[in-house]
This record gives sequence, C-alpha cells and structure tokens, in this order.
Amino acid sequence: MATNNDKYSRIFLYEIAIDPKIGKLNHIESLFQRRGKFYLKVPYKRMSQEMQRISRLGGKIIKIVPIGALDDFSIQEETLPWWVELTTTRPHCIYYFGPFDNFAEAYGHYGGYVEDLQEEGAEGIIINIKQCQPLVLTQELEEETSKIFND
Repeated sequence: MATNNDKYSRIFLYEIAIDPKIGKLNHIESLFQRRGKFYLKVPYKRMSQEMQRISRLGGKIIKIVPIGALDDFSIQEETLPWWVELTTTRPHCIYYFGPFDNFAEAYGHYGGYVEDLQEEGAEGIIINIKQCQPLVLTQELEEETSKIFND
C-alpha cells in the first residue's frame, strides 16, 4: 500500500543553472523561471532520466529539494543575494554587478557602475536592483528592431 511518504509518489524540485544562449530551454518541458532561476518539478521515478536530459541540453543541476506532491513551492527571498542590474540600449546589453548582502548595500554602489558605463559611452541606462542569481554577468542582446521614443 502506497502512502504519501512513499518514495515513488514524491516530487522533487530541481534548481537548474543554464545559459539561455547555449542551453536549449525550449526542449525542457515544464521548466519555469522564478526570480532569475530555473526550476523543474520531477517525480521520483523520472529523476535519473531528467538529470541526463538536463545535462545533455547544456544545464547543470544546482540543488534538488523534495517537495510534497500537493505542496506549493516557494523560494525564500532572503536566501537570494542582491544585484545591480543595468540595461543599456547602446550597446544593447544587460550587466550585473554584485552580489550584495542587502538592498541598501547594492543601492549604495550602483552610481559608480552607472558612471563607469557612461564613461565607456553607454546610452539609455536603466537601473534595477533586485534579488536574483544571474548565470551570465554581461549579456549581449540582439539589437532592437523598433525605434525607442522618449516621452
């Protein structure tokens, strides 16, 4: 007789590191992103197959956490470090600076990063301070196809 504690009825949450430029995210069914990290719910009986598939597609499993089949998972925000995310229109990039222990520390440093980018000729700088774990610290994005207008 199977119970909820039976290992075959258990669900595990995989935290996955995968570079969106290299990894084949669209090939991992049921993959979801939350607060800058990628996750996958996996039943016990598929653990081995999913590990192999994630590896084959360019991903790396960072952590495996058991969760109840009916439990809703949540991530403790306080466990994520703070980062300064700067997005520029020219060049079209996203830069991450950090990690920091708290919002105030990140906020206290962002000005220097903005100044450095401006000295390098960057334009259209957008500042975002957030809790996340970026996989790539400098992401070159494709150029915008539509013109950006200032209001």
